[in-house]
Amino acid sequence: MNVTVSQVLAMVGRLDDSPGFDTPRERFRRFLVQRITDPQAARLVVQQCQQMSGEQTHRALQDAVVLTGRFLGFHTAFRQYQHDPGAASVSGEWESRRRLRVLLSLCTDQTAAIELEAFAQVVRNGLPAHLHANTPRVGLCVVSPLFAAKARIEEMLRTRRHTELRTVSLPGILRMTEMAATGRLTHEDVLQVLNPDLNLDPLIERFDRWATPARAEAEHDAPDVGPRPAVPADSNYWVAAIQLDTSTPPGQFVESVIAKRRILPINPASHVQRAVESGDSISVYIAGVGFVAHAKVAGVITEGSPLVRHSERFTQVVTLSDVAVYHIPIGGAAELVRRIEATLSDGTTAVATPVSRQEFELVTKAAAFSEIR
Repeated sequence: MNVTVSQVLAMVGRLDDSPGFDTPRERFRRFLVQRITDPQAARLVVQQCQQMSGEQTHRALQDAVVLTGRFLGFHTAFRQYQHDPGAASVSGEWESRRRLRVLLSLCTDQTAAIELEAFAQVVRNGLPAHLHANTPRVGLCVVSPLFAAKARIEEMLRTRRHTELRTVSLPGILRMTEMAATGRLTHEDVLQVLNPDLNLDPLIERFDRWATPARAEAEHDAPDVGPRPAVPADSNYWVAAIQLDTSTPPGQFVESVIAKRRILPINPASHVQRAVESGDSISVYIAGVGFVAHAKVAGVITEGSPLVRHSERFTQVVTLSDVAVYHIPIGGAAELVRRIEATLSDGTTAVATPVSRQEFELVTKAAAFSEIR
């Protein structure tokens, strides 16, 4: 996208609910439909909206979030920006014809504490356009990091009073769209996660399908006798195991180094014959905490970096793009955790180990689904 969201808003005018084909709202939405054609474009728009505050960027973000449903296999529909005090705020809709209708409510720093009762009632009863539709409905609260009442919503949903409601973070939505675009997540998977059956077997089968390729490959290649080999590593996928000192809180490290500065100092594991390269994918594991983020490697600095203290201790400092920080740490498979933690046993503080694509994707899928409650 060659122009920024703020530049587009300046060109189209003030977003409001005025009707008409050529109103600022309709011009802006046409711009999004034409320009947001893949998950990367959606991520760029969402990130730009999050860097600004105010009513107009909240409304722009609302429309961008609604459009992400296209990458998950839904038909999408925008809704009004304004709503009456105390009434449910419905940002838009996703529809899988005759199978599921998802009503969205975006929660940012511009949103008052959402009225869950009102939103749940709208989901149960439907909007006026739904009066003659029998399609199942769920409500999805899309929560930005700056939404003040996030903990309150999560606690209320944990009581299971509103079984038709779900909550997901903005990073969770973006990760799901990227997984769908690369074929790692199907529309059927999305429907199963948002509206699971009372029978858990279909969901169990999906998790088994995600885990099976790595296991089947190892079993097929293994000899009839002797120990089975480890899952073969893919040269493009890595896990960086980090051992923090006791004075560094894990959350502070993730926010400062990975999310903001987007760098990662590392040493390749001792048994590895190659180094991390630009274009590789890397997941970050903090010892004793779990997997906390993943990203693409944008570049590699091999001669030290002024951005890193004691950079001479590391053979590489990688710069990161497409950073996804997890809402909660992910545990990961026991064998994978054992293998990567073993690289820290000699007192090293940051070691990159190659892993298989299946191992990498199991972590990122678990992270994406942990964002949905």
